[in-house]
Amino acid sequence: MKKLAIFVLLIVGLTIIYFLTSDPSTTDINTSQPTAIITEPDTSTVKEDTLSNISSDYLDTLNDNILSGGPPKDGIPPIDEPSYVKTSEVDYLDDYDKVFVYESLNTTYIYPQSILVWHEIVNDTIDDQMVSITYCPLTGSTICYLPTASYPDNTYGTSGKLLNSNLVMYDRQTDSYIPQILGVGITDDLKGTVLDTKPIHWTTWARAKSLFPQANVLSLETGYFRDYNNDPYGSYAPDDDSSYYHFGTAMFPLLNQSTLLSDKKIVVGVKYGDHTVAVDPLKVRQDKVLYFDIGDIKAVALFDEDLKATRVYQAGDLNLVASENGYTDSNGNEYTFRGDKTLPLEPLTYFDVMWFAWYAYYPETEVIQ
Repeated sequence: MKKLAIFVLLIVGLTIIYFLTSDPSTTDINTSQPTAIITEPDTSTVKEDTLSNISSDYLDTLNDNILSGGPPKDGIPPIDEPSYVKTSEVDYLDDYDKVFVYESLNTTYIYPQSILVWHEIVNDTIDDQMVSITYCPLTGSTICYLPTASYPDNTYGTSGKLLNSNLVMYDRQTDSYIPQILGVGITDDLKGTVLDTKPIHWTTWARAKSLFPQANVLSLETGYFRDYNNDPYGSYAPDDDSSYYHFGTAMFPLLNQSTLLSDKKIVVGVKYGDHTVAVDPLKVRQDKVLYFDIGDIKAVALFDEDLKATRVYQAGDLNLVASENGYTDSNGNEYTFRGDKTLPLEPLTYFDVMWFAWYAYYPETEVIQ
């Protein structure tokens, strides 16, 4: 009951802030509901800056619908000088705690959700490249973004704004706004520029520490005083039956809404160019190998048994089937996600996200469930 009371107060407080700070002229929300297309499947280096085909007028419309989330710019402070400890040194996580796993070329990095909920962005240099681990607790989306080719040393901050109840980042060199789920600049120098991504996966601390005993784990030494034992939105604890993460609706207005799936249902959002697909991770867990079309390419979603996570790739010419030790192609070659036999496939942009938020940005998305 105490958590529920705190949660209710949080919603009330954010609502008051919204009404006090938002401009009524910019908050007209489209309540029409385009129908998502339900389909059944058929049985790292920074790139040159890529421009989206999203029209400039629509980017302006998105910018017009940005709302204040309450905190000022960087009022939710990103971690710009992260410190890490080894897996064996961690005494501040329980087995069921959610963590985000980033597997670099040489080392695995683990970011506890209980820390990122207070900071939302970690900027770091890994494998001689800037990366930004971004997390929006309101939409359950964790995405690893790279700087742009034009600004290779760029880092990202929290603007204090929201769009579709989702974190709006800003880049530190041009001050452009970038909605986290969209991944495209909507203002200033980065307007229309698509940010490149690298895969990052949700799992539990129990699985992560078993699989990566030598990983670098984000430490509690963040440079800020925060109560990392308490999540202002609830928790992912198995017995938490009042958490925002499982119940209720979006806290802030949405550009598009759908009742096709429950609001907090987790889907794997997949992007390729201007095409999007929402994949039910439970189907991937059941089928192990799931081929589907996105745009003019064939993609494949695979289930990572160790992390209990979905991975999505351009399918290429491989015809994969699940095997005892991983995946096997039609020539009998075996592949895994780690080690000497990693899949020779290019990952697409994909990430876990709450259905309401994915649909709010992409109402024409295909859905595979």
